[in-house]
Amino acid sequence: MSRVQLIFQNYQEKITLSFCLLLSFILIFNNDSDSIKNAKINSLDTFSFLYQPFNWLDNQLFLNKKLEVLSSENLRLSLENQVLKVHETENIRYREFLNFKKRENIDFIGADVISKGIIANMSSLLINRGLDDGIVKNLPVLSSKGVIGKITAVSKSSSEVQLISDVNFRLSVKIAPDEVEGIMRWTGGDLCEIAELKKISDIEIGDIVLTSNISIYFPPNLPVGEVVSIFEKSDSSNRVVTMKLFSDLSTLNQLFVLLDEVEN
Repeated sequence: MSRVQLIFQNYQEKITLSFCLLLSFILIFNNDSDSIKNAKINSLDTFSFLYQPFNWLDNQLFLNKKLEVLSSENLRLSLENQVLKVHETENIRYREFLNFKKRENIDFIGADVISKGIIANMSSLLINRGLDDGIVKNLPVLSSKGVIGKITAVSKSSSEVQLISDVNFRLSVKIAPDEVEGIMRWTGGDLCEIAELKKISDIEIGDIVLTSNISIYFPPNLPVGEVVSIFEKSDSSNRVVTMKLFSDLSTLNQLFVLLDEVEN
């Protein structure tokens, strides 16, 4: 006697009962009469607790999937928001710089900094504009706040900018409103010294420093910084002024190269 036959013999009554119950349920739930429909509903209500664990599991899987989708969407929106913030900052810088163009008949071209060097007190940097863009040596370079240096070397697609922080950099400036002229040189950080100023000149802390009318490469009236201290030498007819740069040389990203002046 085979094993299957032996099992059927031992559980014949139970197997027959189960089959009959299954057949009965199939017949009942395939009947469309009102009484059967009511019985279906009552039975579903009675045994609904059996489905709760499965429903809970389905809900958890749905929530996890929804959370994953929302997390991805949140990351995408966060990245887009960061891009918009960068664009907003760039637009503000360009908008601020356009104020220079309103005051002066000058033309300029925007440039991105591509290298800031490897030393903390950098004296030069590279920008992504060159001969192909009309850049030549000695053109002035500004940030959105003011003068930061000039072009000293040019290749086809990039240029080197000598910064004010170069110990060899000199700039002829004037102090408004009296337009007292002097020579500016960097002393450290964001501070510069303006020498060769007459003692009789009327200078006050907070006065604005601009490029002078006699500067060789820079057009006049470009903003440079503001006066923060005044020192008078007892053995000289001149005074020395300390000036703070408008531009932060350590955070330069977008710059502007001034091209030849536009004639009226």
